[in-house]
Amino acid sequence: MTMATIRNFLFPVLFLLPSWAAAAQFTCSIEDVLRLDDNGTFVTHGRSALYQNRKFYLDSDTGKVTGSTTLHARLRNSDTHNSPVVLRSNGFKAVTLFRDTGSDAVIQINEAKDGQPRPFFYYTRLDMMLTGTCSES
Repeated sequence: MTMATIRNFLFPVLFLLPSWAAAAQFTCSIEDVLRLDDNGTFVTHGRSALYQNRKFYLDSDTGKVTGSTTLHARLRNSDTHNSPVVLRSNGFKAVTLFRDTGSDAVIQINEAKDGQPRPFFYYTRLDMMLTGTCSES
């Protein structure tokens, strides 16, 4: 094979590589922000206005929250030492145990039904429960 043949073969492959490498992503819309009160019932979280009607983005391959439109960027479920474990049975789950702080984060996205958005809950490492719907992009 000549160098020109190799270049002619590799160029189209390298050009297409980013589209192969792009991971599927969930876009999740936050509807409710809750916390567990002393009586064991869910109540509106005191900081719900900072998160309600906002979005966060989740990489479906790694389970990591990749960004958000919230007023505080505290929705991360990974750091330099801790990453989520992804489970794909009966929907999608990403569980992160932050061993250094003893906290955890759990995201569950249910299966889609009849093309509807997928309901989710996200228990953040800050003891907030976010609920709403997600769509795949």
